[in-house]
Amino acid sequence: YIGHCYIKSHPGQQKEVARWIEKVYREMLPENITYQAKTFLDDIHVLQALEYNLKDIILFFAVISIIITLLGVYSSITLDTERRQKEVAIRKVNGATFYHILQLFFREYFMLVALGNAFALPVGYLVTKRWLETYANHTTLPVWLFLLVFLITSGIVLLSIFRQVKRAAATNPAEIIKTE
Repeated sequence: YIGHCYIKSHPGQQKEVARWIEKVYREMLPENITYQAKTFLDDIHVLQALEYNLKDIILFFAVISIIITLLGVYSSITLDTERRQKEVAIRKVNGATFYHILQLFFREYFMLVALGNAFALPVGYLVTKRWLETYANHTTLPVWLFLLVFLITSGIVLLSIFRQVKRAAATNPAEIIKTE
């Protein structure tokens, strides 16, 4: 389209270039001709508005899904430590340390996280790879990104377990056995 003119500028100089364009516009063109100074990125946003809106929707639902999952993991760990308080008390009486009890709970939940990631990460990789193939310019999916997701989910589960086991291990074993 003949009405477009792109001017390349260095990063951080867009405002100076816009002022220069306005100065040239006022000097060269009559006042009844209007112009708009936009960046190339603005044009891309207009042309790909659907993709940007879809990205925001997917991000919203992804955050909601993660929050629901984290609440589920937290409630599961809470219920499990409450249900197994007698076992924890007996282990403490028999000489188990806090780290032995932590290892007991963490091993079980870490296996669940590893199994869930073993299924979810390859499916996520394939779906993302297939989606990226629909575009003319391709980008590679780094493996470290998927390992980072695994480490973050494992860390969140570890923190949840640590908090609940710390609370369960801090209770007096005699009180727990008495209530049972």
